[in-house]
Amino acid sequence: MPTRPGITYDLRAYDIICDMAALTVDSARSDDTRSRAIGRLHPATILTALCVALGVLYRFLALLWSVPPTNSDEATMGLAAIHISKAENFPAFFYGQNYMGTLEAYLAAPIFALFGPSVIALRIPNLLLFGSFLIIMWRLVNQLYHSRWFTLLVVGILALGSDRILKNQMISGGGYPEINPAGAGLMLLAVGLATNRYRHHSAAFAAWGFIAGLMIWVDPLVLPYVLCAGVVLAIFTKKEIVGRLGALLVGGVLIGAAPLFIHSISSRVNPVSVLLSLGGDGEASPWTDHVYGGVIFGIPMGTGFCAPSVCEPWQLWWGFAFPLLLLAAAITAVASIRQQEGKQRVFSVAHLGLLIGAALTILAYVRSSAAADTPVESARYLSCLLISLPAALWPLWRLLQRRAGVWPAVAATVLTATAVSAFVATVSVVAIAPDMRDLARQRENMIARLEQLAVTHVYSEYWTCNNITFATNERIVCAVIDEGDLSPGLNRHLPHLEAVQDSSDPAYVLPVDSPANPLVIKLMSTSQAVPTVVNVPGYHIYLPSN
Repeated sequence: MPTRPGITYDLRAYDIICDMAALTVDSARSDDTRSRAIGRLHPATILTALCVALGVLYRFLALLWSVPPTNSDEATMGLAAIHISKAENFPAFFYGQNYMGTLEAYLAAPIFALFGPSVIALRIPNLLLFGSFLIIMWRLVNQLYHSRWFTLLVVGILALGSDRILKNQMISGGGYPEINPAGAGLMLLAVGLATNRYRHHSAAFAAWGFIAGLMIWVDPLVLPYVLCAGVVLAIFTKKEIVGRLGALLVGGVLIGAAPLFIHSISSRVNPVSVLLSLGGDGEASPWTDHVYGGVIFGIPMGTGFCAPSVCEPWQLWWGFAFPLLLLAAAITAVASIRQQEGKQRVFSVAHLGLLIGAALTILAYVRSSAAADTPVESARYLSCLLISLPAALWPLWRLLQRRAGVWPAVAATVLTATAVSAFVATVSVVAIAPDMRDLARQRENMIARLEQLAVTHVYSEYWTCNNITFATNERIVCAVIDEGDLSPGLNRHLPHLEAVQDSSDPAYVLPVDSPANPLVIKLMSTSQAVPTVVNVPGYHIYLPSN
């Protein structure tokens, strides 16, 4: 692995990229200067930049195409953004619970204030977060491994996006779009501080603390990476931390996590007890279900190697390979750290930190009840494993450097299979994009029909209800009912339930396949009349008889 000369050369390439950005707005520079700067760029650097651009473009087109479809959880975050934009409410957490910070709502609120609420406006910050994630990973992989071609491979895989990956990165359901750029950014900052890369140490320490505090508030899923990046920082900057810089770091944490502390004090809720209660004890299911759902199925689904809601048998290979790659990489990292000094040791410890972060994430998920009970949707809890992808693949890349033997062939096969699997999963979601768009149009048509009918208050099931309220900017207020007996369901924002209950003539809206349809007809029927039923594609609208 190259030492200081390789690092210096890598930094020159980064400086050139910054210079190129400046060239686009500096009309005083000549075309010859631009040509020379372009000529100095490494081909892998150009291709990596292209992968970043294509990854962002792919998600932007998906956003315009309503892929992935929105859902009631995202609508709940959108409602929080509406309330923030109007200064009506400033929730610290997802409505109806004491965890999952509403950072996505605060990021979208200014856009709502300027352009009005919409799913596109809600997802624009997520698109920017994804772009920042790719750029951060580009920098992090370059710093740790000093290989432009390996960086290209990693960024290229991360630029792809299966159904599960797009949901994690684009849907504002609480925490997922921001935890990966934050986790990777914390490790990048820790490495930079440990190697004295930053001219303004004070600002960098404060930034590290602020981002860590934000993540403590936003989502506990990223805490293993916060911990590992913090250990890297503590090991190599222990002298700086004891003093003013440490105070700045702690101050940053307190500011970033302020919403959590304020909410805990005002509501008298212990955040530690909330955190410990999230995973469940996992005693209801056999340990084999936990291992299968959390590792064999969970890893390929959660890291983007599967089709929507299903992993084909051949795609499960990644569930076996990824843990083995983590183990092999950790063994080699531990063996090499003792022999290294200076910056190279920092890089190796950070590499080991990424591996430990992945292991802790997998262990926490496997022991949770979600891994066994709801493995398809709960695979999103493994979203942070993408941060550790380069650390897992790096030993294979090193094997490729050998000129002869069976191991280079094995490494090439696994790396190729990794890239191909991610690509196939991406193609699978592109193939069903028209179906997803049709579902979105059905929902839009149903909401438009409600407005035409001058309906202002409705009852519906959970996955429909908040979509109606959000899409109409609360012109139509919906309350959730239980589909089994029409009793009040999971109403995250209680004022909506109260408003519908106080209404004299609420309507009902249900998907055509809802088991509650006959119950609603029976409830709304009288001896003199039956409800008026308006059918729109995918839904039944029940209007009370006058």
